Amino acid sequence: MSSDTPEPAVGPAQVSAPAGSIWEEAAHQPVIGLPAAPSASGNSIAALVLSIASWVIFPIVLAIVALVFASKAEKEITASHGSIGGEPLVTASKIVAWVNIGVYTALVVLGILALFFLTILGVSGN
Repeated sequence: MSSDTPEPAVGPAQVSAPAGSIWEEAAHQPVIGLPAAPSASGNSIAALVLSIASWVIFPIVLAIVALVFASKAEKEITASHGSIGGEPLVTASKIVAWVNIGVYTALVVLGILALFFLTILGVSGN
């Protein structure tokens, strides 16, 4: 089935939608999208990761380091005037770090008190 007339090659640029189709109407509509959210500060991400890790590794030390990073991130976000985000991460990291510091400080104080009372009871029992 060979024909003497070659078939014309039709590329994507040559194909068009039928006149009055929804595709033609949609092509002329303005594109409305959501505004792009500012990227999160690297310091805010580091602060959150450190505050979560502080529950497992070097509790009070990493929590204090997380608070330092959170403070740096807060200053960075404020200075950027909205071009850098991450305020919720800073808030979360501060909450997690302070709760960590409070819990571990309470455990240390209770442990010291327990040792104190055990020492007193041990001495008075003799």
